[in-house]
Parts: sequence; structure tokens; C-alpha cells
Amino acid sequence: MLKRVLTAVVGLPLLIAVVNCGRLPLVAVLTLLSLTGLNELYLAFSGKNKAIHLIGYLFTVVYYVSTEFFGVSSWLLIELTLFIIAVQACLVLFYKQIPLQESIVTIYGFFYVSFLLSFIYLIREHEYGRYYVWLVFTSSFGCDTFAYLTGRAFGRNKLKDTPSPNKSIEGIIGGILGAAFVGWLYGMFISYVLNVTDIHIVVNTTIVSFCGAAFSIIGDMAASAVKRHTNIKDFGRIFPGHGGVLDRFDSVIITAPIVYLVMTAMIWLI
Repeated sequence: MLKRVLTAVVGLPLLIAVVNCGRLPLVAVLTLLSLTGLNELYLAFSGKNKAIHLIGYLFTVVYYVSTEFFGVSSWLLIELTLFIIAVQACLVLFYKQIPLQESIVTIYGFFYVSFLLSFIYLIREHEYGRYYVWLVFTSSFGCDTFAYLTGRAFGRNKLKDTPSPNKSIEGIIGGILGAAFVGWLYGMFISYVLNVTDIHIVVNTTIVSFCGAAFSIIGDMAASAVKRHTNIKDFGRIFPGHGGVLDRFDSVIITAPIVYLVMTAMIWLI
């Protein structure tokens, strides 16, 4: 527990500073996190880095750099197409050396880690992104905290036959509602303290937080499923008390694209 607290004390100010800056500093940090997480995933499945994994690393860097300088445009479609073709070409050219599983892992890792994490940047660069980007973290970390507290206090019905059998239905409900409440408080803060009144911010932040929290549970359990399938306890040790990038950001990886999609829909509808 002490290691977790110390990690939070050191990491939280850095997270706030980088996200607040946005643009190149955020791209640099997300690229580093993605490359580290990608390495953790490749090692979990393959035991060691394989030559074909270099394609995943290369296109992760290319993807983030192009997103920073060209934005989300036709470049994205071109890059993703070239990425798939490059993996398939290696599978053909080196079919005796590269097992099919390694090509699948290479593609899966890129989309699961690098692509989904990039939605943090896409949210931050949105017109209202400087406000909404924090909901990625309050939704995922808030849900995790409230789920733990609620589960400890009221958890009776465990989630059997799941990657996380120690979680309870009561804990999940408490986590989602707790994160939604934090989203409501955050919306109130923005509306009245920062005087942002051009959108229905309180309604939006509450709904976005509710949806983000609900899907953060899937992110948590998905990472647990991978660890169970690969027979590992943690993906890494980069964050003391937490593990690796995928251990700490497992829920964030899924929450980020959901926050982006719901945020976009809510702003468009309202």
C-alpha cells in the first residue's frame, strides 16, 4: 500500500502537468507508455521480443508522430493499412521463421495498446478536450476506488467464472455510480468556478463518466484475462506497487475511446 501511495504522489503531478500541456509533451509520454505497454504484452504472449514485433514498435512511433503533425485524417487510414500489409508481408516472406501467432499478437498489441491509448491525445486536442480529458482518469481510477470501497463494505455476490472472481456485483455498481458522482461534481466545478456555460457541461460530464466507468471494468477484466491466459502475475514493474503500464492503465485503455465517443455524441446532440 505504501508503494502505491508513493507512486501516486510522484506520478499524479507529472500526469497533470503532461496532460495539461497537451500536444508534443503528451504525444511523447503516450508514445513512451505505448511502447512500454506493447513490450509488456509481447513478452507476456511470446516470452521474448520477436523480429516481427519491431513492426508494432515502428508503427506506434509513426502513428503518434503523424497524429501530432497531421491530425486524424486520411493519413490514419493509410498508416493502418500499411501496418497490416507489413505484418502480412513478413508472414509470407518469412513463413518458416514466423509462427502465425506472432503476427496476430503483433497486430493485436498495436490496436489494444497504442491505438486505444492514443484517444487520450485525441480527446485533449478536441475543442472541449481540456475539460473532458480528465474524465478518462476520474472515470477509470474513480470507478476502481469506489468499487474497492463498496465491495469491501457490501460485496456479497462475487463474479464467478470471470477473469476477476474476487470482484462483486455490489462493488461494480458502487464503482460506476461513484465515478458518475465524481463526474457530476467535476461538471459543477467547471460550470460555476471556471464559468464554462456554452454547453450543458454537468449533464455531459455525468453521462460521460457513467459510460466511461462502466467500460473501465471491461478494461480491468480484459487485462486480467490476458494475465491468466499467459500465466503471469503482473505485466511489469515500472510502477512500484502497481506493476507495469498495462497493470496501471488497463482500465484507462478502454475508458479513453469510450469517453471520446460519448463526449462527441453528447456535444453533437446537445
